[in-house]
Amino acid sequence: MATVLDWDRALENVDGSEDLLIELAGLFIEECPEMMRQVRAAIDAGDGLALQRAAHSLKGSARIFATAAATEAARRLEVMGAGGDLSGADGGWNALRLEIDRLTAALADKTSQQTG
Repeated sequence: MATVLDWDRALENVDGSEDLLIELAGLFIEECPEMMRQVRAAIDAGDGLALQRAAHSLKGSARIFATAAATEAARRLEVMGAGGDLSGADGGWNALRLEIDRLTAALADKTSQQTG
């Protein structure tokens, strides 16, 4: 199984500042449920533009942590939203939810190790 989180690459994304990365991880964990709610609401409403925007925001936030799987899952939903064809959105949602759950668990574990 691929690594959920590449902490070293994530550190590169914040110019090596572990304190900043830990802070960003905490913010991501805190804000992620609302971002996921927005993605799900857009799917439920059949609103491609809202899905594109919500998935794009989530993708950008996940990308900081060098997590290919979560970033790709969000990108797929973003593309579906942009194209206006949400026929595969429920499957995309399931994949995104799995990868985001894995990412948030890995971030929580890593930040507790760093601060504990």
